[in-house]
Amino acid sequence: MQSKAPTSGKVRLRRARTDIREALLESALVEFGAKGFDGASTRAIARRAEAHQPQINYHFESKAALWTAAVDYLFGLLREALQGVIPAELTGVDVPRLAAAFADAIRRFVRFAAEHPELNQIMVHEGTAASDRLTWMTQTHVKPFFDGIRPAWQVLRNVGVAAPIDNEILYYVLVGAASLPYVNAPEVRLLTGRDPSSPQWIEAHADGLVAILLPGLTASP
Repeated sequence: MQSKAPTSGKVRLRRARTDIREALLESALVEFGAKGFDGASTRAIARRAEAHQPQINYHFESKAALWTAAVDYLFGLLREALQGVIPAELTGVDVPRLAAAFADAIRRFVRFAAEHPELNQIMVHEGTAASDRLTWMTQTHVKPFFDGIRPAWQVLRNVGVAAPIDNEILYYVLVGAASLPYVNAPEVRLLTGRDPSSPQWIEAHADGLVAILLPGLTASP
């Protein structure tokens, strides 16, 4: 019995360290989203996570490494939310099923944007000026997402289900329209008197975006 106690203690310690690392990543996303890389401080990130500054140094070798890990973590969550929704193989695809899958992907993306407004915030901060961070984020995470939706969109556009929007421009229409109410949540509350974080708002927003982008789907029985 005595030999099991140290093992149990090590398991608890590992879990505690994992929890702290995840808390630091989530805190970093909020800070980097609100203030950008240059404006965010590791001290504020540690404080938000209720951690100590040395714990950041323990888990991440630098502020840049923390930013990279946080962005990896965020896009990993996005991949999980959209995994397998839009089929990768489109040869002989059933168009109604593809349209329904694309609509599902839009709704999932809206829900993700509502839960993680820092996604759009970080992309806007980094996208306004050329940098190594922008190059890495675009090549590693943004381009796979960009390339993943374009072929399906083109199929749906060709058959008249999707709106006549260029498949490269679609990316910006989708990301902007899905994200803005949650990035600008204080304005939404002042302007409309409604809470964009409410399930009712989020689902109405998702339904509206589907109706705009896939008019052929919403017009069919």
